[in-house]
Amino acid sequence: MNIEEQKAGARVEVDNEKRNPCDFALWIKAPENHLMKWDSPWGPSYPGWHIECSAMGQKYLGEQFDIHTGGIDLIPTHHENEIAQSKGNCGKVPARFWMHGEYLLINGGKMSKSLGNVYLVKDIIEKGYDPLVYRLFSFSSHYKNKLNFTWEGMEATAKSLERLKNGYQLHLAGKDEVADNLVEALEEKFHQAINDDLNMPLAMSVVWEVVRQEQKSPKLAELLAKFDTVLGLKITEVLEPKTEEIPPEILGLVEQRKQARENKDWTKSDELRDLIQEKGYQIKDTKEGVEIKKI
Repeated sequence: MNIEEQKAGARVEVDNEKRNPCDFALWIKAPENHLMKWDSPWGPSYPGWHIECSAMGQKYLGEQFDIHTGGIDLIPTHHENEIAQSKGNCGKVPARFWMHGEYLLINGGKMSKSLGNVYLVKDIIEKGYDPLVYRLFSFSSHYKNKLNFTWEGMEATAKSLERLKNGYQLHLAGKDEVADNLVEALEEKFHQAINDDLNMPLAMSVVWEVVRQEQKSPKLAELLAKFDTVLGLKITEVLEPKTEEIPPEILGLVEQRKQARENKDWTKSDELRDLIQEKGYQIKDTKEGVEIKKI
């Protein structure tokens, strides 16, 4: 920041207790109803937002650590002030690398409480999705790019996670031989993507390249499991078969069709089959009985 170009009072009312209008608060006098306050030489007070982060960082990670993350909105003011006070305290910039994530959009627009479109992890669970579906969904965009959240996108990603887990199982049960140099080349491509500023979309393209290999081999399953130590998608877990509850109305129509077939009333049987299909279900006659499937 060019201090000479700053205009005191342009954005925030000038605080006459500051030696310089550009200074930020380290310690703040607490109003009477403030929840957080501690006794100090200046009366009941509480730490400023910026000093909280420096204090926690130094306590748990030391004077300097590797990576500091945050949203892009924290670059001006918060992280600049955090660096200033940490450097003033110990002479070091607190983190070697600063990684700032772009905004998450909701249906192409801003996410905000006022618009009523803020979603929490519990909302994802209540919609029937494993939170890991959202993790995979977030890998579709680089962290420096905006990501547009939609429930349609979540549904598509849920199917992708299922295909990913199935792909691992197919390789695990495979008998084909694959060359070690192929496995090494795929692993190197994955590492290059991850080390390129966490290029997750590119890394996932390598994962899918492994899944889609025509030769099915435990070596490739082992490679996918290795990738998952980075991805954290639990792709080695066996999928539980889905049990689908058939509505009573559909079961009633299936029973009527069964009676019509026993009475050799094929016209009635076909009408009931078409009606069941209109209502979104498909039936198939097998030796074991009738299979009912949602279309």
